[in-house]
Amino acid sequence: MMQEEMKDGICRFFDEALEKVGAFRKKTYEEAFHNLYHTYEELLGSLLSYCDEPTDESGWNDIVSVIPDYAQEKLSEISKREQKKTAMDMNLIMAVYVIPMITYTRSQTGDRLAEAIINLWNERNVTGLTLSKSSYDKIAQGFHKGLCYITTAVCIDQNKPDDCPELTELRRYRDDYLMQSEDGRALVEAYYDVAPAIVCAIDMQKDASDIYQNLYHDYLVPCVTLAKNRKNEACRMLYQNMVQQLEREYL
Repeated sequence: MMQEEMKDGICRFFDEALEKVGAFRKKTYEEAFHNLYHTYEELLGSLLSYCDEPTDESGWNDIVSVIPDYAQEKLSEISKREQKKTAMDMNLIMAVYVIPMITYTRSQTGDRLAEAIINLWNERNVTGLTLSKSSYDKIAQGFHKGLCYITTAVCIDQNKPDDCPELTELRRYRDDYLMQSEDGRALVEAYYDVAPAIVCAIDMQKDASDIYQNLYHDYLVPCVTLAKNRKNEACRMLYQNMVQQLEREYL
């Protein structure tokens, strides 16, 4: 039987991660992640060691269900009005803090535990959103892709290569136009800050592919056309409108 002290520690870990949802930004994420990890490093180590010990199926299920059980309990205690925002925040912190910290040691036990928690979270439909496996390195690197981060996500969804015409043209536009002025560089920096959070939020939606398809037709194709025709300010305005709309909807 899992010790109650360890269960309580895992619940505190979840709560503190939830408090850091607003720190999922370029300038604050890495520090927030490492501070939280160091606070709970001993607990996480003990948890993985416990998982390495021989246990029957009921014991393993007891470990895996701690976080999904706790999240469902917390959601049940708040009003329907608050549940949608809290559910989004919970799914986000699972994706960018909890799961990446469980896998941070790059151990087979951590990977196995993370995958089991993800499977149970999705099977129970805890938040009504989809949770996928993620890693700290991948998330941290995402904050350095800037303007093309959302475009990259759209193109990946459509199985387009990294050197597809859309990405190639928007990278040229970023480097040859936006990065040549102070205002343009500030705009790219602003995209650095929010784009990974936007993509993470979209990926949690059950209709993520439909969302990406709409972004492709409504924003990216027109942006690429404008960039090709050197209608640089019109391209900037359209892309900025897209990001602002996505921020309002998902952040």
